[in-house]
Amino acid sequence: MKDFFLNFTRIVENNPRIYWSIIFGIAGCLVLFIAEIVHVQNILADLHTKDQSIMRAAIEPISQQYKWSRIVVIIAAVIWSNVEYLKSKKKLGL
Repeated sequence: MKDFFLNFTRIVENNPRIYWSIIFGIAGCLVLFIAEIVHVQNILADLHTKDQSIMRAAIEPISQQYKWSRIVVIIAAVIWSNVEYLKSKKKLGL
């Protein structure tokens, strides 16, 4: 177990792209979350209604699209970090 953590640490230290993939995932999700907030606020401003069922019906499809977009960004970041990890591991001969 100790060898695993030492090798893992060495691999991550030798390839900064692994860090960038994690940062990309976090930043992408944050940007999508802020975009969702702005989008929903604009939709609610255009509706001019106080009926909760109408607002929920208008917001739900938009929220689902942003939810799936965030999932895609997370999956892309995980795949990218795994590819970079395997490249570094192969390069270091571990």
